[in-house]
Amino acid sequence: FDIPSIASAALHRNRMLSMSRYQQPQSSSRLFRFVFLPRMTEMERFMLKELGVQDDIIVESGNVLTASSSPSSSAISGGGGGGALNSLESVPIDLIPLDDDVLSLELSGGGGGIERLMDESTNNRSNSSNNSESDKGGGIGSASTAASLRHSEVEGCEADVVDVVARSLLKLQLLNQGGDGEGGRGGGESDVGVIGRVLGLGSLATAVIDRMMYLRLEEERMDAQAEEEEGDEYEYDDEEEDGGGEYNNEDDENLENAAVGVEAVATPPSTGGGTDNGNRQPPIQALLVIDRKIDLVTPMLTPLTYEGLIDDVLQIQVGGCVSVKKSIVQPDDQNEQQNQRGMAHDNNKDPKVLLPLNDSDPLYTEVRDKHVEVFGSFLQNQAKALKESHSQFTNRETARDLSEIHQFVKQIPVFTRNLRSLKNHIHIAELVKSAAEATSFRQRWQTERSMLESESQYDMLEDLIASGEPPYRWLRLFCLQSLTSNGIKATWYEFLRKEVVQTYGFEFLMVLNDLEKAGFLRKRETFFMDSMATSYSTLRKSLNLINAEVDPSNPDDPSYVSSGYAPITVRWVQAAMRGFLGLDEALKELPTSGGSGSGRRWIDIEQKSPPESLVEALKQDKATSLGVLAKKLSESTVQTGEQQDTKPVLLVYYVGGITYMEVAALRFLSKRPSFPYTIICCTTEIVNGETLLRSLSC
Repeated sequence: FDIPSIASAALHRNRMLSMSRYQQPQSSSRLFRFVFLPRMTEMERFMLKELGVQDDIIVESGNVLTASSSPSSSAISGGGGGGALNSLESVPIDLIPLDDDVLSLELSGGGGGIERLMDESTNNRSNSSNNSESDKGGGIGSASTAASLRHSEVEGCEADVVDVVARSLLKLQLLNQGGDGEGGRGGGESDVGVIGRVLGLGSLATAVIDRMMYLRLEEERMDAQAEEEEGDEYEYDDEEEDGGGEYNNEDDENLENAAVGVEAVATPPSTGGGTDNGNRQPPIQALLVIDRKIDLVTPMLTPLTYEGLIDDVLQIQVGGCVSVKKSIVQPDDQNEQQNQRGMAHDNNKDPKVLLPLNDSDPLYTEVRDKHVEVFGSFLQNQAKALKESHSQFTNRETARDLSEIHQFVKQIPVFTRNLRSLKNHIHIAELVKSAAEATSFRQRWQTERSMLESESQYDMLEDLIASGEPPYRWLRLFCLQSLTSNGIKATWYEFLRKEVVQTYGFEFLMVLNDLEKAGFLRKRETFFMDSMATSYSTLRKSLNLINAEVDPSNPDDPSYVSSGYAPITVRWVQAAMRGFLGLDEALKELPTSGGSGSGRRWIDIEQKSPPESLVEALKQDKATSLGVLAKKLSESTVQTGEQQDTKPVLLVYYVGGITYMEVAALRFLSKRPSFPYTIICCTTEIVNGETLLRSLSC
């Protein structure tokens, strides 16, 4: 996915061959291994050939395929030996658990040329801040860019993304214990793990489901072929035994006992009884695949949750950690701190530390989805509670026996860990809150809200670019204006395009072209009124995207994540519980494609065993809504006497990336008693507005 890295690897190989020709002219062929994560695409293989790297050995999923029998000679090595043998290897990576409820393929690519060109100019603006990434949203190596959307929309390699996601879904279903939903019953052993109910929103989502069902058919065909060959082999062995040798009945008994043992291990125990039911994760009963292109608005917005603001201000890196200056989370006394600042200014060095942000930190689990108006007071209350618990024991007026002292000593490591975590989050919260209280931050949020109300903000865009707004910050607003108003007026588009080139450089012409290709920007050639109905305005009214009455301190709606705006994809998840009732006009606004996935905007099918194709599944009668399905599952749980403390699981898979704003909103839904499912989020990568736009400029 990372074209610049491929070119750099090929250049490094050629340089090494050039050096070895002079150092060891009579040496044998050298082996160069090119390892691709998670897989090598045909486009990357073709590009390596163009750069002089032949595919002598190809390794895919542990299988070695030799493309040529003899090592290829390097074009630059001449006739003096030093040939090269190239091994192109694919190392597939499964879904990575970032949290208990978030899984990601982490299909992230490195920064491109535009990012590197702009690093110096943005670094100059950010030197006055507490952290060098706070103004520009990351520097070289601070965060990776999204890759799947660029790969499918800009480079036109949709099939590669679709195949990777479909195979990850197959592996999830192999791990799913008994997920035989309404459409997966009665299929025998082969339906164990199959997610019975599958929905897809967007053309890329339908393509993923189509590919997943095709792969299931292929696996079924290969299994049947393997069983047939195995049966022929057993028949041949029986003929040999009949022709000679003695028949041993004891061997048959041993084989039968072994088969019974294997079956007992392979068959999962019944969920109706047993002692470890409470520790078992409930099966995934439904799957909702979402194409990122059905909601390009949400990534352009500024999140207002603690985790979302950390990602927006400091950039959470791949794997769920953030890089901050050591002086921020571990401040010394005032004199030493001033000396360190002077040394850092002279040497332009400031050591940084990586802080993990995941479920391993209980405090972070509680505070990550809090609103910006709440998480400061929440951390303050946590500090008071920690101080009180410590002071109660250290009170000399209260007598303590040995058992209480022993319990306190056992809790010292936990107390120390909680205290360290609290200090770190207080320092990070101060940094994030200072950025959120800045005038520019509030002005940007108000501009975003005006655009969400379908108001034109062309004058504000002109003022921001004249004042030197960081390029990708400005592009987020520019794209938001286009997405919410059905494009940019032709006169304003040409004017602002010229301003971008004059302010940020001619390199951004390519960025603007790629944004147009991906659907973020559109020039509107029209003479009608600006208030005409648009695709976004239809969705805003049908899905009730704006809820200005929400209380961030005590929210009752997912729109609290942005102080009144609910992400479009989250509203679609809520609508799926009702079977999209009354949303016929909104469903027509979903993007469609004439390619794979039958070119449908959305699908709602049942997976059955034996597997069938998507075309056959679409011929079946329409099933009940997800809300009714959850009710039936709950009723069946009560009838069988199983535990009722957990809800069925809904897997929501974002193809093209998910934002922390959407993760917080989905967690809010999952925790509400009125919502019938527990939600697990899957995604190709974690994105925000900056990483998404930077990926399109690679």
